[in-house]
Amino acid sequence: MRDLFVRFMEWILPSACLDFLEMRSVFARSEKGKFVKLYRPYRIYDTSVGDYSYIARNALVDHTTIGKFCSIGPNFLSGKGLHPTAAVSTAPMFYSTARQNGLTLVSENKFKEVKRVTIGNDVFIGANVFVRDGVKIGDGAIVAAGAVVVKDVPPYAIVGGVPAKILRMRMSDEQIEKMLKIRWWDFDEDRLPIVSRHFDDLDGFIRANEGFV
Repeated sequence: MRDLFVRFMEWILPSACLDFLEMRSVFARSEKGKFVKLYRPYRIYDTSVGDYSYIARNALVDHTTIGKFCSIGPNFLSGKGLHPTAAVSTAPMFYSTARQNGLTLVSENKFKEVKRVTIGNDVFIGANVFVRDGVKIGDGAIVAAGAVVVKDVPPYAIVGGVPAKILRMRMSDEQIEKMLKIRWWDFDEDRLPIVSRHFDDLDGFIRANEGFV
């Protein structure tokens, strides 16, 4: 019955859509906080997702720490491994014991293939974004759709492009400094409504919370 269904879907859908339907959701060696939403399908491994965050469909995420209140768009790729660029070859069989192609010629790893990705709190990542191993994205940052992030992103920066570059900052240096001290994402649940009350009044929000720092 399943074979019949697949043949039917092959007839009415392009191959990319069929691949999407065939992909199973996996959440392994990972943890998530409260009010976290993961939209199927996804493959998430060795990753932590903070409270109140969501990840849209078709995410492939490994070795990544994601903070609270993050909004991550579809087709997100993060922590998928590194290849050497200054060696004789980029093929893993010459430096890795993982047998990516089914064969290895080494008995020990010669290159560090995995470096953890760190994504801060209140980060918005648009659709079709790739984040390179070892990158740190600061609190409050925005990553534009289609960006390839290969370098660290400062807090409250807006980045985009291939490779991603800073387009502008979300707020002034003084405001950023104060927001990083306030750390509203660590508020107790009963204090969170103040974010809504001052949603479009940044300076008012800072004044209302400076006394708690």
